[in-house]
Amino acid sequence: MKRVFIAGDAYSTRFFELPLEDEELSLMPYLHAASYHMARFALIMRDGGLANIGIRAGDALLIADFSLEPVRGRPVLVRQEGQYIVRIAADVNPVECVFAAAKEGVAPLVLPSENIRIVGVVSGIISPPYETGRIGDGDAGEALF
Repeated sequence: MKRVFIAGDAYSTRFFELPLEDEELSLMPYLHAASYHMARFALIMRDGGLANIGIRAGDALLIADFSLEPVRGRPVLVRQEGQYIVRIAADVNPVECVFAAAKEGVAPLVLPSENIRIVGVVSGIISPPYETGRIGDGDAGEALF
């Protein structure tokens, strides 16, 4: 099993802050994933904006570097001006990118490519219940969520 550190909460219906640069991931809680998984970190989904594609509130999203995974048609973690959002990459090109939500009534985001960065792609999902822990808690870990 591989430890994947939980960097924070994720939303698809609004932008959120994520302290990826400010804190060491190894100090954050972790969950277990298959040892072959390429996830760099995990986020806990906190809204239902992607429920139509099987991602529900409470699911742990395993985030891999986008360069290792294709992004078109996949849920991705996008950064714009220090804020983040998880959306489906509907169209990605050098001029502008379109990021959709699976929930009806949530308009797609059309963002200039020069103002955004695709930080990673959702390469796996772990649904609750899942066991979490912290380094130093022992092998079993304790439930944190």
